[in-house]
Amino acid sequence: MVNKDIGNKTIPVQVNANAQYKTGTGASASSDSHSVSAIFDNSTSASANMSIGNSNASLDVGVSAKTGTMASASAGLNGKNVYTNASYSDTTEVHATATSQINYKGGHTATSVDAYAQSGNQVEAHLSAGANGVAAGGSASTGTFVGVNATNTTGVKEGSITTGAGVSIGDHFEAGGSGQASMKDGKATIGVSGDVAVFVGLDVDVSLTVDTKQIGKEVGKATNEANNTAKKAGHEINKGLKKIHF
Repeated sequence: MVNKDIGNKTIPVQVNANAQYKTGTGASASSDSHSVSAIFDNSTSASANMSIGNSNASLDVGVSAKTGTMASASAGLNGKNVYTNASYSDTTEVHATATSQINYKGGHTATSVDAYAQSGNQVEAHLSAGANGVAAGGSASTGTFVGVNATNTTGVKEGSITTGAGVSIGDHFEAGGSGQASMKDGKATIGVSGDVAVFVGLDVDVSLTVDTKQIGKEVGKATNEANNTAKKAGHEINKGLKKIHF
């Protein structure tokens, strides 16, 4: 914990750092009354990151590297939603990431950047459908390339919007896309993303979440204020009429 003095105010600043390393081959499978999954991991990975921040702002930076083969699949029932996921990768990749968040009265803004280099193949697909809505997508890539991805999320009481974009360059091919439309706990989310790349690729993502309950509260508050104003105006008009003698 680090304390930074600004005038007569002391703002606590939290600093954390950690590193991880993993290697070896592992495989597992599990099932229960609601789901089934299987994982195969023959990879070596290492990562390190550091974060610093307080209640007003934070910054997290990290680096990671991974090589080897990984595959997984799962399917099941999550509440009233059915889902299935599958992925495979035999990539060697290195990432450098940075994430920052600024909090302010009534909302926040978060930005993340991922610069990477990757070689190999990977495939991913996912589907979720049920009472909360539908989300589906998939992607595939092969070859060697470098790239940068960035996202920004801005949130207020009534909801949030997330936008993202990226670019990749190299001897590779990749394609993917996904869509989402869901309603959960009064929050409606609509999102779409897509990317197609041959040598030079671009991708764009947009997701919007609206808190219908909060909007309902705001509408109710505005309606009450309007009713109160109308009542006060009527009362004043009535008082004025009583003072007039015909």
